[in-house]
Amino acid sequence: MKILAKSVAVAAIAMSVTGVAEARIQAIGDATADGSELLLNVVNYTAQNSYTLDLGLTIAQFLANPNQALSFNVNNSDFQSFTAAYTAGDNVTWGVSGGHGLLNELTDLPLFGFFTTSVTNLPAKIDDNAPDISNTMGVWNTIVSEVQTQDANANNLSTFRTIGQLGYTAAYGNDFQTALPFVAQGQLGTALAFVHEKVNIDDFDTGELDVFNNVWKLDLNGSLTYAPTSAVPLPGAVWMFGAGLMGLLGANRRKAVAA
Repeated sequence: MKILAKSVAVAAIAMSVTGVAEARIQAIGDATADGSELLLNVVNYTAQNSYTLDLGLTIAQFLANPNQALSFNVNNSDFQSFTAAYTAGDNVTWGVSGGHGLLNELTDLPLFGFFTTSVTNLPAKIDDNAPDISNTMGVWNTIVSEVQTQDANANNLSTFRTIGQLGYTAAYGNDFQTALPFVAQGQLGTALAFVHEKVNIDDFDTGELDVFNNVWKLDLNGSLTYAPTSAVPLPGAVWMFGAGLMGLLGANRRKAVAA
């Protein structure tokens, strides 16, 4: 009962941060067991435009099999507008994020918290406690309220925004206006880790981190994937060097035996 009382207090904090108007689709504070849907956010700081896509995958659906490989086709008209304005060398960052704001029961613990890409696999600093995690989720909710309408789960909307338009997401930076104590969004061409800021079972408050096995990758051809990291093949020159080194060691050994 003591833990449950603590959880209710934490849930109240989350609601106060995210707002009482908890609609079904994107708000982290949604009063269902599903949590928010994951959102792709891409920002071109050079061309000053941004693209977002509701991926149609809730936190509960993701956690049902967090190691499954996922693939999304993001090459719709909004994304084509984004790529049309892109020039090689532009400063573009991107990331995937979402969250689950309910913390009423012990069964909520695996779901509660903020889910986000991360430039580093194991960030040195994370949100320390439930109020800090809820604050990050609140900033995320503000982004969502500006780029998504509250609609059906199956209506996976996208946006293309330029500077000065409501929903231009560059204003939130790569760390959600410093609400997140590590860099969530990375450069194009980099694989991003996926992590879960959560709280522990002892006090329903102390911040902890889960790191998932798969990584996210995005390319401008319109492909977004979540899959295991591929083994990096060694260049042929490395194998030739290794073979040559083994040959030299073998020759030296033969000389030593003959002596």
